[in-house]
Amino acid sequence: MTRRIPFLLACLFFATALPGRDIERLSILGENYPRVFFFRASESVQNARAYPTQESWEKHFSRLQGIMGKCLEEECLGREVRNPLFFSRFKENHPEKSVLLHFNGNSRDPLYKAESFFPGHWTYRPATMVKGDIPAQEGETTIQVENARDFKVNAGRYRTSNDDIALFGMTKEGKHDWSHCEQVKLISVDYKGHTITVQRGCYGTKPLAFKAGAARAAAHAAEGPWGKNNHLLWYYNYSTHCPRDPEGKTCADRLADDLVEWFSPGGVLAAFDGLEFDVLFNQTHGDTDGDGKNDHGVIDGVNNYGIGVVEFARQLRQRMGDNFIIQGDGALGPGGIRSQRAWGLFNGIESEGFPNLNDWEFRDWSGGLNRHNFWQANARKPVFNYINHKWVEPIKDKPGMHKNPVVPFARHRLSFAGAQFTDAMLCYSFAPKRDKDRLFGVWDEFWQGTDKKLGWLGKPEGPAVHLAAQTPDLLAGQGQGRSLTRRIRGPVTAEATAEGVRITPKDPKAGHTEFSIVNVPTGGTDLLLSVNLTASPMAGYPREMARFTRVGVSGGIIDLMAGTPPETGMRLRGAPEGPRDTAAGASYQNGPRAVGGVTKHTVFTHPPYKGGVGYTYWVREVDVPANAELQFSLGMGEKSPERSDGVWFSVHAAEMDGDYQEIFAANTKKHEWLPQMVSLKGYAGKRIRLKFVADCGPNNNSTTDHAHWGAVRIVKAGTKEDEITQAVQIMTWANDRPFASTFYYRDIRSPRVDVSFSIESPDPVVLTSIQAHAHPDAMVRVFEHGIVLANPSHRPYAFDLATLAPGRSYRRLQGTVNQDPETNNGQPVGPSVTLGERDALFLLRTK
Repeated sequence: MTRRIPFLLACLFFATALPGRDIERLSILGENYPRVFFFRASESVQNARAYPTQESWEKHFSRLQGIMGKCLEEECLGREVRNPLFFSRFKENHPEKSVLLHFNGNSRDPLYKAESFFPGHWTYRPATMVKGDIPAQEGETTIQVENARDFKVNAGRYRTSNDDIALFGMTKEGKHDWSHCEQVKLISVDYKGHTITVQRGCYGTKPLAFKAGAARAAAHAAEGPWGKNNHLLWYYNYSTHCPRDPEGKTCADRLADDLVEWFSPGGVLAAFDGLEFDVLFNQTHGDTDGDGKNDHGVIDGVNNYGIGVVEFARQLRQRMGDNFIIQGDGALGPGGIRSQRAWGLFNGIESEGFPNLNDWEFRDWSGGLNRHNFWQANARKPVFNYINHKWVEPIKDKPGMHKNPVVPFARHRLSFAGAQFTDAMLCYSFAPKRDKDRLFGVWDEFWQGTDKKLGWLGKPEGPAVHLAAQTPDLLAGQGQGRSLTRRIRGPVTAEATAEGVRITPKDPKAGHTEFSIVNVPTGGTDLLLSVNLTASPMAGYPREMARFTRVGVSGGIIDLMAGTPPETGMRLRGAPEGPRDTAAGASYQNGPRAVGGVTKHTVFTHPPYKGGVGYTYWVREVDVPANAELQFSLGMGEKSPERSDGVWFSVHAAEMDGDYQEIFAANTKKHEWLPQMVSLKGYAGKRIRLKFVADCGPNNNSTTDHAHWGAVRIVKAGTKEDEITQAVQIMTWANDRPFASTFYYRDIRSPRVDVSFSIESPDPVVLTSIQAHAHPDAMVRVFEHGIVLANPSHRPYAFDLATLAPGRSYRRLQGTVNQDPETNNGQPVGPSVTLGERDALFLLRTK
């Protein structure tokens, strides 16, 4: 503490001495591209040995258009000793450069400035009843509980952390008594005897007395620690029903108070231009209303947690005004579905990795473009989206540890091109090797290679162009109006209007709006769809919360993986079937998963295991064609072979007014895909329900029963695999403003495909048009002083520069020796340039 005081006093001096914030002068918001800054490498100023002076640090990090890093200790220790002062001095020395805080928006170290927070401001895991009296005593106490199974030791990111636990009294209504709460740290658990031993009176609380049968224990919902020397972080409770403290404030209110204090004149971060909320989710896990049960922030079917995040964003924007940058993670969860949805309130998003953190294969190329383009069109002005160039893969047998994958330079360039096409800024965690000057490495494309010139591309002369859109429309103009209406199938009504085809689910209680456009012709192995869609706001939600949308294709099959099943459920032994209860451990997830190193579109389920064992199921309805087969693969999790007694997989079929009959059953615990086939000949021409069941194994042991259903589909018997277009889904967003999305599908094998749509909520959508092009999604953007080309396909692609930029000539950058001087060799290029598969190229204009 004695070292920190002088630095904090100095920060306060700079905060009062600096001129007022003015984000309009930031060069990174200017018109010249690329727009680039340093990410969290800049926070290494905490290391006084590496950077003893301001000058020694700025020598590395003043070379681009700004910096972003941690300067508080809500997540990582040691960041507040030097960082606020050095970052503030940086701003004084370089007023045109952006200075942004990186701040955990999901959780906080409870040891960091949490005094104003109230026990109800955090999210908890399910509670268990206290079965023995607890005395008000210091030190360690062993507590008898009803069920100790949920308490964890050697957990967390590095498998070295023990739970933080809250002890509560109970109100007459059966809720946690927030006024009678003690925070404790778990020391050990006796799972057989159902006791926990804890350290009493932690995190600013004092030991209290609790009565058996009138008290509960609940572990904090937590993440991390992010760094082996850091602490577990407690989840904020943003839900609109968050319990209020004695002053009537919610968690969101207290967090906003903190931020306003830190960033206002006289605050320790007054010199900063804004902040980025890392891992700010639209969803949560745990108990948010204090009844001791998981609700995940959803009450009566409404995501009050997600609404609360938007209302927090609204409050912070109102209190900080528009002269302040606010950003949030935009790619959390598959396709970004779990990310905050504060459109119109935040200035933009971070994409941690492009298209995302583990997709250096660029499977989600179109999803990455759609996410950024949608934010570009809907963010608060000035728009500041950025791609943090970063890909990671886990290190085997080292929990929580990751490394950069080995990828060709072409993949890096393709990521950089994505930023230029979507008007996004660029920073990076995946850094190139240092040059001879030993300064922190900078990618050649960021500043014209060895010339080190920022903004070298200049102003864009127009939007990025999808060259596929210049090829014939395979639908020949029939992807709109009444012609489009006739192609739509599914449980919806479709009506041609002046605005487009208005589509509404027939069931007003449907969870999603789902339909297909059938028999779309193809013309090769590549297919680009261009879709113009508008969606009414979700009933009961703020207008800012756009609707998550998936668009998929499949051909030669009936895809049983697309969209949301009409029913998921579970059954415990001795009980009837009922809704799936996540509190019982019954899970259902839909998306790409790898089993034995092979990735398939997968439905992952786990049988219930808390409070009993049984099975989890999901249902599909389908019209069965003649001579049809049900095909799928079964697989188990990586640890299942050694820990599980297997899962009983079974499939049951029923006509719509009939009873289920088992048509398939098998048990496995192998961590590999096992192909299966079931004839549906007896159901030809009928509409049936198919129920897919995953039950715990023959010993009723549900341990690691990680059940995978892969590539579930119906195929005409005898169809060859090379005649099938595998089902692939790509995301976008939709709101009440028209938006054009693109969807690029590789490996098309069938002469026609069906295009499936799945859009959150049953509120109406308007599909203005859809076009289809049999062409790779090659892209180009022309700038004043350069051009950027990108080929996301799996084959080489030739770009006709003479047509794309007539009258101009270009040369390659002169690259640095430690990057890719073979590609960036400084040489002129001719009228045509061929790029290899999944590659991009930045060229400098010479005429």
